Amino acid sequence: MSKFLERRKKAQQIMAEKGVHAMQVTGRENYYYLTGDVRNVARLFLPREGDPVIIVFAEEVEAARRASGIEDVRGWRTPPELMQHFFGLVREHKLVDKKVGFCIHTNPGFLVYKFLKANPKMNVVENEEILMPLRYAKDADELAAMRRAARVAETGMQAAMAAVKPGVTEIEVAAEAEYAMRRAGAMRFNASTFVDSGPHSLHLHGGAGNRKIEAGDLVVIDLHPVVDMYSSDLARTVVCGEPTKKQQELICLYTEAQQNVIDNLRPGMKVGKITELFKAVFDRTPEGKRWITGPTHGVGLEFEEWPHPSHYFAHVNLEIGENWTLSVGHSILPVPQVGGIKLEDTVLITASGAEKLARDL
Repeated sequence: MSKFLERRKKAQQIMAEKGVHAMQVTGRENYYYLTGDVRNVARLFLPREGDPVIIVFAEEVEAARRASGIEDVRGWRTPPELMQHFFGLVREHKLVDKKVGFCIHTNPGFLVYKFLKANPKMNVVENEEILMPLRYAKDADELAAMRRAARVAETGMQAAMAAVKPGVTEIEVAAEAEYAMRRAGAMRFNASTFVDSGPHSLHLHGGAGNRKIEAGDLVVIDLHPVVDMYSSDLARTVVCGEPTKKQQELICLYTEAQQNVIDNLRPGMKVGKITELFKAVFDRTPEGKRWITGPTHGVGLEFEEWPHPSHYFAHVNLEIGENWTLSVGHSILPVPQVGGIKLEDTVLITASGAEKLARDL
């Protein structure tokens, strides 16, 4: 039995436990996890009992069949044909008023809205409720891909750091990072590259703009390459030129806080403990108390996936397991008149502790 068939069987078992009659899988990450087929636009219909169905663009039918090993692959050439395939499956499996999983987490809001509006009697749940209990712990192949992604992120970070100079724009730094990562094997980026300099470093969520970096700026760089479908999430803060004493103190403070978490991470620890460990260091100083909570999320097929306590508050009570991969350092330390600092690493939970997948840079 292939590992992808085994995953589908396990998903069907969880569906039975949760009373879910079928899953409509539209997100490329969940689609890949269940089929092994790398495809940007595809649908997998997985009933609680019986065989799955793939729906793809007509010219991709044979390729999807070969890659997935799934026999029933149906093609479409127009969006109405695509919808006809799906609604035919809804009728065939009598799902009009049943509980059905949908990729709410990864789909644009308008698609979720259209799906809900087209199925008003259907009880729709997130596919993550079924699939994330399987996706939390990574197997050897997944971890190998994530290590490759970490190497690519390192390459991009080194290029970005080297590009930080007075007069260079944030976009130009991002371009150097992205070019280096593409050359090193990144198939895409799971989020935009962040290069936030000077006053932009204080922002909660970053980007890359036309601002020219100035001497003395703090620059937050956050990279999210995808290699063989798996992500890395890596952030560093550098100074353009020589750091001031205060800048150095704050970078060291964040480094100490992050290391405190990594030194204490163990299987069995609750996700919410990560925030407590960060605060144990940050709360020692007035500047540290400005740190924004929300320091972790899962990393894997997505650069932000479950557990994600900032979006799903109950996740603070989840017990961390062996071979989980988590972001440690997701949130910003903003200090007015100084700038913002963030250090973020993708961390593997081992039987005895935790391991950063990227090297210190």
